[in-house]
Amino acid sequence: MHPLFRPRWLAGHMLAVGAIVVFVLLGMWQLRRHDEKIELRDRVEQAMAMSSVLPIEEVPQGAFRRVTAIGEYLPSVEAKVLRSRNGVSGYEVLTPLVLADGTAVLVDRGWAELDVDHNFGGGPPLGSVEAEGLLWPAEEGGGTVDRVPEFIKRTDPGVFASATGLEFRSEYLVLALQSPPVGAVLALPEIGEVSLGPHLGYAGQWFLFASVVLVGYPLLLRRQTGFASTPG
Repeated sequence: MHPLFRPRWLAGHMLAVGAIVVFVLLGMWQLRRHDEKIELRDRVEQAMAMSSVLPIEEVPQGAFRRVTAIGEYLPSVEAKVLRSRNGVSGYEVLTPLVLADGTAVLVDRGWAELDVDHNFGGGPPLGSVEAEGLLWPAEEGGGTVDRVPEFIKRTDPGVFASATGLEFRSEYLVLALQSPPVGAVLALPEIGEVSLGPHLGYAGQWFLFASVVLVGYPLLLRRQTGFASTPG
């Protein structure tokens, strides 16, 4: 029997083939995620280019465009996300806005320096508020909580939904205008860019791992079987 068909080598062949398949599939998945981010970026850029402003009730879930929203803020579940601006440490203030139909949208009301108390003159107004801004992709992965903490890592409406039981939009609203106006303590949030993330680089790594196994394993077999067939 040829050494390559012995049981221990057959197990090695299966392991190598399985590794190549897994690495290729992971690389393809990263490429799909990269394509999804490109599509998302294009949709957001198209929304930013639109001059018309629609009531939020007329905009379907998953759409990114300029809207107006009328409702009341829920400051009892307000949170902060650490964000620097021009090299200065600070935080974005996130407050749910409860709409007339009982659903809610998470609003990024603005930015303050880290050592500034935004509630001192910058708390949300009481009563009915009209907010205008851009619906922006949420940062998913914030998890579920019973109570919204003071600081959270991601701008994820799901965190607020789990704590309040309210139905939130899947996007959040980057505030541009508000009536009554935003307090002087908070600077209006800045519109950023949709990051494409590291998916393309990760795909290259997985394909590289697959090629290492694809090239390296036959060389290993040749070396091992060559040694095995050497007399003495």
